[in-house]
Amino acid sequence: MTCQLGTSQCRSKQRHRVVIFRDFEGREIRVVTDLMQVTAEQIAQMYKARWQIEVFFRWIKQHLNIPTLFGTTENAVYGQLFCALIVYVLLKWLFDAAQTTWPKHAILSFARFSRLFLLQKLPVEWLIQIQHVLLKRVSASINQIIYSG
Repeated sequence: MTCQLGTSQCRSKQRHRVVIFRDFEGREIRVVTDLMQVTAEQIAQMYKARWQIEVFFRWIKQHLNIPTLFGTTENAVYGQLFCALIVYVLLKWLFDAAQTTWPKHAILSFARFSRLFLLQKLPVEWLIQIQHVLLKRVSASINQIIYSG
């Protein structure tokens, strides 16, 4: 099916194509496009791929705490995103490595751990466990350097 966009007073001259498909939950999705030479299946695939990009950016906003971007150039945006991803991965690694069988009062979610870590208000038992994990890792790295050379 095709259509023109706009109101009766201000309508586009070009006709647009309406493609209807269902998402993975069975909901009907309607997409208006000016791509006439592409199959409906290809348009549905393009839409789904673009939607995955939206999901990724939503995850970034929720987990990486990037309220604003410092720069507008492509390199500035990539740099800020990569730095935030590196910090996230390091914090997640530290959380997973330090998390052991804790007493009930010492269990933290990753979100709470991250918040308390950045505010420097982690419980003492977590600080001791983090110190143990980091010392163990540094010791293993030093031994690897010594015995590999």
